[in-house]
Formats: sequence, structure tokens, C-alpha cells
Amino acid sequence: MKTPFWLATYDPAIERELFLLGYRNLPVHALGHTGLSLLVATSAWFAAPHSRVLGWLGGMLGLALLFFGGIWAFRHQVDAAVMSPLSLRRWKTANLWMVTLPGAGWGCIGFLYVPEAQVNNLMVMTSFAGAMAYSAVANAYDLRGFIVSVVLATGILLSQIPSAFGDQALVVMGMSLLYLSVMAWVAHNAHATLIDSIQLRLANEILATKNAQNAARAEQANRDKSEFLAAASHDLRQPVHALLLLIEAYRLQVPSAANHPLVQNIALAGQSIGSLFNALMELSRLESGTEQPLLASFDLCESIGRLLTRMHPEADRKKLALRIRCSRQTKNTHVLTDKLLFERLLGNLLANAVRYTEHGGVLLSLRCAHGGNGLWVEVWDTGLGIAPNDQVRIFDPYVQIANRARDRTKGLGLGLAIVRHASELLGLGVSVHSSFERGSRFRVHLPTSVCTTQTLPALHPTEEHHTASPSAPHLTGRRVLLVDDDPMIQHAMQALLSSWGIDLRICSTGDVSALQVCSTDWVPECVLCDFRLPGAQDGIAMLDLIQDRYPHAVGILQTGELVQTVQARAEEAGYLVLFKPVDAAVLATTLNTVLSPYLQSRLA
Repeated sequence: MKTPFWLATYDPAIERELFLLGYRNLPVHALGHTGLSLLVATSAWFAAPHSRVLGWLGGMLGLALLFFGGIWAFRHQVDAAVMSPLSLRRWKTANLWMVTLPGAGWGCIGFLYVPEAQVNNLMVMTSFAGAMAYSAVANAYDLRGFIVSVVLATGILLSQIPSAFGDQALVVMGMSLLYLSVMAWVAHNAHATLIDSIQLRLANEILATKNAQNAARAEQANRDKSEFLAAASHDLRQPVHALLLLIEAYRLQVPSAANHPLVQNIALAGQSIGSLFNALMELSRLESGTEQPLLASFDLCESIGRLLTRMHPEADRKKLALRIRCSRQTKNTHVLTDKLLFERLLGNLLANAVRYTEHGGVLLSLRCAHGGNGLWVEVWDTGLGIAPNDQVRIFDPYVQIANRARDRTKGLGLGLAIVRHASELLGLGVSVHSSFERGSRFRVHLPTSVCTTQTLPALHPTEEHHTASPSAPHLTGRRVLLVDDDPMIQHAMQALLSSWGIDLRICSTGDVSALQVCSTDWVPECVLCDFRLPGAQDGIAMLDLIQDRYPHAVGILQTGELVQTVQARAEEAGYLVLFKPVDAAVLATTLNTVLSPYLQSRLA
């Protein structure tokens, strides 16, 4: 059998919300009940017998004490997180009395009816109707109490109508019953609406709590992922770094096997693994949201020239023309943004252009945007081009429109995904325009807010720059100190650098013992130092320690970390950074550059 709606019970959480609403209404009930009673008594004083008026008013003021008693009795329950079943039962019982007895008091207003005093009777009836209308809404939290109250009040009121209204008593009684029925229906609807709103709010609170917990778990998972990536970036790169160096050392030490297909394939596989590590770790870090831009002002043309220098060997191998064109207005432009992220973004665009262009060339253009709204850095190529339907997909990870066979020599499909994330992080717009089989143009928009340009003497409208590829290393007899605790790296570096004729000494700890490896007749010209070292000092602190003793030694930090602050710290301290796995050719070029007689004379 279904429970009548006025006897329905609810979940404890809903019951507590009903209690809080009812309790907080008690002061308003007390004030409204007292104020309206005084007004009714004042109005009836001149028509009804004074004894009746005073008796009714005294009873109503006495009933007002019920509300104040309820406020005092349940004051401690308001702050309780959970209301006990016993306290809830006591509240329901007390509230039933606090609703029913005042309702009976308002029913007794019928004793203030006076035959033939129609104005007074109308006033009494109007006051009763107002009290019931207020009760229908204000007591919506306790439908049972309202029903009991209105039935009792109506019965008492109806008993006094015949003596006051005579022949019109039946009409007045009918009107009263109709009005009170409507008020009961209003109370029912208000109660149902109140329950629905409480249920919805509690459900939203539960959902908000779950969302907060999920967000906290996701944030923790993100931190765990970042920590894992940091560990994986270092620990997984170490053997790959050693592998690439050992392959190159083997090629140099066994010339007869250098061109063997197996050796070449091993070298290509190692380079592919290194490229995969770099791209995956970089993309994961950008997607994780842990990397934040480190704003700094730098020379845009100098940065672009450095990127082109890195791309020249590959462009020369493919016999592609690699050019830069800067408009006169963009000379000596400085950009306020994250230098490392910007160079990754632009470097990936250049690498893609060179990789997918077989004939013709690649042009990097720097010019003012239309309307003076900042600058456009554009990468043009004469490559395969991109069909219109594919242009919306190329910034997704692992998408390679022109490499459906997944040829690893053409990349991994992560370069443009890194471009998209880096541009979003820097707030730079990147767009593409391409004609299929005719070439592409990728454009990076640098807004005016990040660009500052100084006026220089007039130049030709366009100027092309070519940078020479690095020369072969001449490193025989150069003194290099290696600080690395990984035995694989030590053996690989020993094998490779000895093949180049370098006088190498090795230290495996990050403390002052590195100075003991050196001597008065052996002073390092260059220090290759890993970032993660056993002990309290990292690689940057170790380089500082060594340079305090040997200030002319060039410090190079080798690291498997992709944390943004590592490179920023190293560059701020004045050290070059090589990210593991380091290609042997890059290592040779770097050592040949920093150990060149010209540079050494400048350092001296």
C-alpha cells in the first residue's frame, strides 16, 4: 500500500535539509505570528467584546513562545554534520506542535466574529485567509504539519460562521472550504518543488565532490606521469645514447665494417629510437600541462639563423636551397616569448618542410603582418603539398599524409602535433595554406604585444643568408673531462672520443673528486657533465665547481631531462646543453666548435 504523501519520509540527507529550512524559518514565524496577532486584535477592539479580543490575543502571544522554545531546543543541531534519528524524531514531533497549535489559534479567530458587524467580520476572514496563505508556503518543509493545522483551523472557524453570517453562512462556508482546498494544493505543490530542489542540490553537491575528487586524482596522475616521464626520459635515453656512440666508435675503429648494411641498419634503428624518445617525451610534456612559458626577450633573426644552421646539413644532402628573407622593417626585431618553445615550434616546421621536399627549396620569410598587426614568420616549401581535406588533420599526433607506409626516415608524425601544442601554450596563431603537389606555406603570427623593433639604417628590402655546414672535427690531443656515473656512457664515450684522438679523463661522482682526476699537467679544455649525478650536486652545480678551478674550460651539460627549467638554468649559467641521446656528428661538431683555436684564444 502506498504511503500517503503527507506521511512520506525521505533520505536522511533530505530530512536534515528540511530541518534546517524549518529551523531557520522559526524567527520569521515568531515575528510574523506576533505582529499579525497584534494588528488583528487592534482592528477587532472596536467591534468585538474586549474580553474575547484580550483572550484571543493572550493565547496567540502564548503560542508565539512555542517558536522561541523551538529555536532554543534545537540550536545545537544546526551545526551538526549529521542529524541522529532520535533528534530527527524529536524535531518532527516538536514542529508538528509548532505548526498545529498556531493553526488552531488562527481558527479561533472566528470567535472575534460579531453579528451585523460586516466590516469586522470581513477583516477577520481576510486575516485568516492571509495566515493560511502564508502557512501554505512557509510550512512547505512539513506537509503533514500543515495538513493537520489547516484541518483543525478550518473546523474551528466553520463552527463560528453560522452565528456571524446568518443566511449567508453556507455561502461563506463554501467559499472558505474552496479557498482552504486551494491552499492545501498550493502547499502540496510547494512541498514537491522543495523536495525536488533539495534532491537536485544534493545531487549537484555529490557530483561536484566527485568531480573534485576526479580532478584531484587526475592532477595526481598527471604529476605521477610527469615524474615517470622524467625518470623514463633519463633512464631510457642512457642506453640509447650509449648505443649511438658505440656504433660510431665501431665505425671509426673498424673501417672495413663501417659500410656494412647491418651496421648501417643498426645505426638507423638507434637514431630512430632517439628521435622517437625526443618527440614522445616532448609531446607528452606539452599535453600534460606541466610546462609553462618562461618569457624572455631575444633577437628573432639570430634565433632563426641558428635554426637554419641546424637544418643546412639535411638540406645540403638533399640538394635543396635553404634561404631566409627578412623585410627591412623586421631587422633587429626582439620577441618577448618563451625562446625554447618558440624554437621548437619553428624548428619542427622547418624540419617538416625539408623532410617532405625533394626538389626546389625551403624559404623562411619574416615580414610585417597586414595592418601593422605584428609579424608573420612563414615557412615556404616546394614539396608535395597537402590536399584541402587533409589540412585539418595534419596537426593531430601520428598523422603523416605523405607517409602512409610509415617510413621512419620521414619522421613519426609528431612534429606538427608539437607545433600545435606549443603555439597554444605561447598564444601564437599557426595557419597553413597548401596546394597539392605544388608546396605549402605554414605561417606563425607574432602579435604586436610580443614584438619590439629598433630602427636601423636602410637595408635592401630582402636579403638572403646562407650558413656553411660545420667542418670536420680536428680534435686530436684536446683534453676533455667527462663526469658521468653510468658505466655504459663511460665506455661509449671512451671508445668514441679516443677514436677522435681526444685525451679523455672520466669521473663518476658529482663532487670534488672530479678535480682529483685533473692535475697540474692535465688541465681540461672542455667538461662534458651529466645532469643527474649521485650526491647533493647536479650537473650545473658540478660545472660551476669545476669552472671555479679551471675558468677557461668550456662547460657542456649532457642530459636526458626534458624539463624546461634545466635548459634555462644551464643557459643562464653560460653552459651549452646537449640532450641525450646525442648524435655522434652533433657531438663532434660541438666539440670542434668550442675547442677551435679561435674560440680558445678568445676564452684565454
